[in-house]
Amino acid sequence: MNKHYFHIVTLLIGSIIFPSSGYAEDTIGKENKVVLISFDGMRNDLAKEFIQDGKLPHFKSLMKNGVAAKDSTTVTPSLTAPSHAAIASGAAPSETGMVSNKWQDPNKELANGESAFHQPLDKSPLWAEAKKNGKTTATVLFPGSNPDAGEQADYAVYYGETWAESSLDKLQFKKTESWKHTENTFSPAKEAIVKLPLKKAQNKEIYILALDTSDDGKTSYNRFIFSDNRSADSEDVTVNANEWGSIPVEADGESAGFWFKLKTDASLEKASIYRTAVTSALIEGPEGFEEELLSEFGFFPVQDDTKAFEKKWITREEYEEIGSRFVRWATDVSLYIKEKYQPDLLMFYTPQIDYESHHFLLTDPRQPGYSEGNSQRHSKYIEWAYKLADDVVGQTMDSLSEEDHLLVVSDHGMEPVHTILAPNTLLKEAGLLKTDRKGRVDEEKSKAMAVASGSAAQIYLNENLTKREKEKAADQVVKLFSEYKIKPEFKTKILKGYLGEAGDFLTEGKFSQFNQTAKQFSNYLFRKQEKPFHIAYDNNKENKHPNQGDILLLGASGYMMGSSLTDPQMPAIELGSHGGNPDRKELKAVFFAQGPSFKSDSRIGSITTLDIAPTVYKLLEIPAPDFLEGEVLKDAIQ
Repeated sequence: MNKHYFHIVTLLIGSIIFPSSGYAEDTIGKENKVVLISFDGMRNDLAKEFIQDGKLPHFKSLMKNGVAAKDSTTVTPSLTAPSHAAIASGAAPSETGMVSNKWQDPNKELANGESAFHQPLDKSPLWAEAKKNGKTTATVLFPGSNPDAGEQADYAVYYGETWAESSLDKLQFKKTESWKHTENTFSPAKEAIVKLPLKKAQNKEIYILALDTSDDGKTSYNRFIFSDNRSADSEDVTVNANEWGSIPVEADGESAGFWFKLKTDASLEKASIYRTAVTSALIEGPEGFEEELLSEFGFFPVQDDTKAFEKKWITREEYEEIGSRFVRWATDVSLYIKEKYQPDLLMFYTPQIDYESHHFLLTDPRQPGYSEGNSQRHSKYIEWAYKLADDVVGQTMDSLSEEDHLLVVSDHGMEPVHTILAPNTLLKEAGLLKTDRKGRVDEEKSKAMAVASGSAAQIYLNENLTKREKEKAADQVVKLFSEYKIKPEFKTKILKGYLGEAGDFLTEGKFSQFNQTAKQFSNYLFRKQEKPFHIAYDNNKENKHPNQGDILLLGASGYMMGSSLTDPQMPAIELGSHGGNPDRKELKAVFFAQGPSFKSDSRIGSITTLDIAPTVYKLLEIPAPDFLEGEVLKDAIQ
């Protein structure tokens, strides 16, 4: 017998007599899977500090079992839509068309901006490319994955519409005998009516039946039934006083809903109902997928309600319950899709860190409302959001199988801001922007207009200008903003604030933060003039996307921008912002990863958000498109 055939026969007989242990059988044919989570606004330096302090145990475990980058630099401008487009595609804003969170449509009049969050990407994202290559894909809330715009994943969940804003309504309970109910009440049944104004349907009335079910000889209304027909049937919602309840809402075949809390004393003399916004989701997938998710997890809950917290409609604890509920819904839905439908690529997103930081990042004494006490209280709010992200990481790590790779990223960091700039006001003062009697932009007479988002502003020149007129206007714009200076107003309490912060950093051994604060103290003490605007690129930039402005302005540290015609500079309306120079430490993003292809307990150098997509293509073992600008993270892969 030929030796070659003899060996083959021997191997075949051996495989029958000595069967494998099963491990090889389990792994043969298995393909890599990727789960990518984006935590909007997660700062690299702050996340690492929390990890070191033991406040993020699941992130610590993630670092122990995998890879962590020194930091991750995002694109310019460092805004949510452009940065997530870079993560999803591996291409810069000039290629994806996501040049800002809001921009000027080149096919529309000068004063008509477009929101980026409902626009398709010009370069194919990961989920679309993977799908083309036979992979199963899923996206949950990931910016750029709107199933109504562009190429969608096999399973897609995205933000829908808000049917009604949140409210706090006073309730007037009156005796009623018109209800059909079977529960005993030891005080006369009473009814209140609350109106639900809906954008998607006719306004709806909800009837609330109050019952006293405690046989204690006192008037003590403690049970409430919510109905749209006064029938008190099994489909109606029943809650106790001061407890959360939820009500789904349907109109024209679409589903939404809201959460509420009825706040009252036992006598109903001081009764009110807080209601969250009525929110919906866009859900796309195979037939029956939307119904399956709504049945399993209920309607899409609102992600936050800062307005209600600031107006003291709700407590901080209730505010955090709203945010936690949203994150839990998004995470549970994502991992349910992972478990049941086994996507090769799952990308999901939560915005709580970004949202908390925009509203509560209070660390600079020049910020409105700064005091040591306020700063410490606000830092706890932000810490809560990071801990919420840690819970998501822990829950996701528990769901991983042996072929799963987990990538945890953020799109940008966040920095404190004290001043909001009004570039359009400066353009108007320079005669470059004209308005009519009603304050609206005059399309024909204006030469330039700014569309601002965060700490960035795109300057668009009027397309009707001649080439020479356009060049002259561009020179005027560059000169205007590059020479503009601000001299800070001197306030003793700000100086004391810097001294206090510097002392705290020195005591804690945080010498880099001490040096930074000492520099801020010195600059403020001597009232050095500041240049709040930086020119990122001018009219001579090559390879610009049609969505991009002719000139891009970035705010210096501490400054954000608005599009309105207000005073040239005012106290900031938000406490945290991003969009500025992504090289600043506070704007650096995070990158963590673990899985069978990644090294364990390994640290790599700085990366960029453009490197994430090439690395995912490598993990999925599918061809990468030729427009990628980043590189595979070879140092992270074993």
